[in-house]
Amino acid sequence: MTPTSNYLTKLWRSGRGLAAVIALLAWTLISVAPLHAATEIPGDDEQDVLIRTALMTFNDANMTNNYSVLFGKASKEFQSQLSADKLQAAFEPFRKNELFFEDVVTAEYASSEKAVFDNEGALVLAGVFKTDDMEVKYRLRFVQNNHAWKLLGLNVDATRKKQ
Repeated sequence: MTPTSNYLTKLWRSGRGLAAVIALLAWTLISVAPLHAATEIPGDDEQDVLIRTALMTFNDANMTNNYSVLFGKASKEFQSQLSADKLQAAFEPFRKNELFFEDVVTAEYASSEKAVFDNEGALVLAGVFKTDDMEVKYRLRFVQNNHAWKLLGLNVDATRKKQ
């Protein structure tokens, strides 16, 4: 038996059954709660801000070859896995091919899937921006750190339209 079940058994046998049931319920709720549980999916306006802010920060990092702001604005989990130097190396093709997309700030976009929490508890926002000369597909993952949404992961595919 585990220490928790030993404790609950002793409570039950001592005639404090209700206390045992409450303790078991509390222990069950705590043990099955997601790691990064959020109260609810943010509204459309907040999603829009999250998407545009993340993509513009990413674009600025690519344009300037300085990933410290992107790194600094990301979640603690993101920061524990990467560094600004690793980001700089990973996104070199965006700089080399000058895949910059400032027009995304004002462009319309379509969500490719409804905002959801994935199986790890991260908020997933995915879609595509289409500008006159480029298509930018994105899949962004966010978690809450200190009650604020922070970037956990990004997958961006920017392609120039054939002219």
